[in-house]
Amino acid sequence: VVEHGGEVALARDAHPRRDPGLITRVAAAAAQSGLPISAATLTRLADNAPELREPWPREALNDLLVLLGSGRRAVDVIESLDRTGLWGRLLPEWGAVRDLPPRDAIHTWTVDRHLVETAVYASELTTRVARPDLLVLGALLHDIGKGRGGDHSVVGAELAQQIGRRMGLWPSDLGMLTAMVRHHLLLPHTATRRDLDDPETVASVVEALDGDPVLLELLHALAEADSQATGPGVWGDWKASLMRELVRRCRMMMAGEELPVPDPIDPELAALAAEGATHVALDPREDGRSYEATFIAPDERGVLSDEAGVLALHGLRVLSASIGSHAGSTVNTFVVVPRFGGPPEASLLRQELGRARSGDLDLLSELDAKDRAAREGRTPERAEHAVPGMYAQAPPRLIWFDASEPGQVVLELRAEDRLGLLCRLADVFERVGADVLWARVTTLGTTVVDAFGVDLTGLDTRASRERLERELLAVLPTAEPKKPATES
Repeated sequence: VVEHGGEVALARDAHPRRDPGLITRVAAAAAQSGLPISAATLTRLADNAPELREPWPREALNDLLVLLGSGRRAVDVIESLDRTGLWGRLLPEWGAVRDLPPRDAIHTWTVDRHLVETAVYASELTTRVARPDLLVLGALLHDIGKGRGGDHSVVGAELAQQIGRRMGLWPSDLGMLTAMVRHHLLLPHTATRRDLDDPETVASVVEALDGDPVLLELLHALAEADSQATGPGVWGDWKASLMRELVRRCRMMMAGEELPVPDPIDPELAALAAEGATHVALDPREDGRSYEATFIAPDERGVLSDEAGVLALHGLRVLSASIGSHAGSTVNTFVVVPRFGGPPEASLLRQELGRARSGDLDLLSELDAKDRAAREGRTPERAEHAVPGMYAQAPPRLIWFDASEPGQVVLELRAEDRLGLLCRLADVFERVGADVLWARVTTLGTTVVDAFGVDLTGLDTRASRERLERELLAVLPTAEPKKPATES
């Protein structure tokens, strides 16, 4: 997949018949870049690309999540896939809702467009939830049961089970997605039609959700996105306040959330760390497209930022990472995928890390230049539907937890991904003097959910936290400011 002539296109040596994941890869690249898919590429895919087999490759699902998390840019991409029959190869169940008129006049869109619009609005709420991937999937599928007769929530839950299984969701995630579709009307109907002061009202919701606070959080965001995508005036202060109150009372009845914890260190990597030498490896994973990058180096100031920066500079997008230390060395593993083409050699990564550590390579300056070039090269097909590249769909969110050790905290960060984000975050921690003891990094579509165990000894004051928050927020993509209403 390449960018050519202001369009996203397949390279000449691409083989759609042998790589059905090219449909989602092209779609994700178009949504991320804001560029249209070339007509020739759509034709090649339509003529040659088969349906994805069950279960989908993990990368195909991740590419779909990137598409759905891209906000307004996703609309044109999905439309281009749908008019060429490619969207139906990904979601055969879509045929029943395609161009299906709504039953109620309050709905602005046909059912299929309403589902896409709900995913667009959900992309603006991804940092409010712990599972942004399930939020955008649930938004896309919540009304998939319409047009088939019967209760569309019940029918849709069965279809969501079928679709999620085909996409290769883990059993627990499959259950969560199915429950989202089944209960997507539970919160708005309860909040607007039942007495919230009656304890039985809250108890009935908690029981229906099996006391799961993550499901409650997802349904709250889904209900808001669904209402916004329905039509003008459906979502307002009255409905929002009733929903917040219902969710607040349900949370009080549910168990609290668990504190994030570090991943254990692989014994083989621990043994290498004990030797004290620098070790860099890049090994392919079973899916055939992603790689595991392993860095073991002396635990010195700035090493995490340099490692993450080297990966980003060489076109490797971090899908997940586990950051730790052992015997005076950092033990950092990253699951990465090339943005375009193949990966660099491990020897090059080691060489570039050495240059960064010695000060001969200014990674942040190089990443800034690359970021600017990428933004300036975006020329969306329909500018009125484009979201500027410097803005995120959802505002970033920082959540603090007190750790068990004095002076230590756990900081969970939810934000839209950007080029070299982990490098920039690590640089902020290092500049303010906060020691990152461990980290768990996860990229879910376009959203990162990162947990950092941080030692703030000597800095654990309100002013220090406020400074750290300001500097972290300064490197995170932020939502586009709301334009003030003009007077008529």
